[in-house]
Formats: sequence, structure tokens, C-alpha cells
Amino acid sequence: MRDYRAIMQVAGTAALVAAITVIYYVLPLPHKIHEGSWSLLFGVGLAVLAVLIVWSIASLLRAGEQARLRALILLLTVTVLFFSYVDVALAEIPGQFVSLHTKTDGVYFSVSTLATVGFGDVHASGQLARVAVTLQIVFNLVFLGAAIAMITGLWRERARRRAGGHVAHGEAGGPQSSQH
Repeated sequence: MRDYRAIMQVAGTAALVAAITVIYYVLPLPHKIHEGSWSLLFGVGLAVLAVLIVWSIASLLRAGEQARLRALILLLTVTVLFFSYVDVALAEIPGQFVSLHTKTDGVYFSVSTLATVGFGDVHASGQLARVAVTLQIVFNLVFLGAAIAMITGLWRERARRRAGGHVAHGEAGGPQSSQH
């Protein structure tokens, strides 16, 4: 029963990631957007994303281990696709990006920026795009820092549980009662 539940949770998470990705690809791009309008939409979107992540992390600190991992995967997906969409929309403004033409280009650029590999084939060339990518990098560093802190917290929690089980055995005449 426990394995079935775990499989269903993984399948549910995968289905949500797939649904979010489909929404990203079918969501229309704003064509001929002005820099001011784009900046306003980017700022509002970034604020909403930040609030979503802070709220999620705050509530996840009270959640179980599996819920935390699933939520991190979903937050990472939303973050990558948000920045992908933003970058593709910004690429509609002439002179902002080199070689960023499609939504797949946007995902590629967002993932390579998140992973800090930056191949250079797609890059920001305009000032607005450079500001946006700089904010994306800072946002990613904060997100990754929070994710790493949460994951290491999960590992520590798991190690404490294992050590707690070991201590309980030690009290019953196990390793703690013997001299080393």
C-alpha cells in the first residue's frame, strides 16, 4: 500500500509538471509589447512568483518529507517556465536577445542560466534583457539556496530519525551498552 501511494504521488507530480509545461506552450505571447509594459508585467510576475515561493516554503516547513520534495519540483518547474516565458516575451522587443526565438529556446536559456552553464549561443544583448537576466540569476541563487537548505534539512531529519532508531536499540542492550 505504501509503495502504491508513493507511485501515485510521483505520477501526480509528473502530471502537474506536464500540465504546467503544456500551459506554458499554449499561453500566447504578447506581441509588440513596449519596454515599459514589459517591465511592469515582469515586476508584477516576479513579485507574485516570490510570494508564491516564500508562502510555499513557509508551509512546506511543516509538511512531510515527500510533500517537500514534490513541492520543490513544482516550484522549480514554475520558476523555470516563468523566466522562460518572460525571456521569450522580451525577445519580441528588437535588440534584447540573440538567438532566442521560440518557447523551447526560452526553456533552454532559462535552464542553462539556472544551471549556471551559459553556453553563450543565446544571450541577452539589450539593457532591459541584461537587467532581467541579472534579476533571474539573483532569483535563481535565492531559490537554489532555499532549496538546498530544505534538502539538507530533510537529510538531517532523516539522519536524526535513523540515529533515534539506533539509540532505541542501544538502550535495549545494543551498541551503547557495550564498551568501545
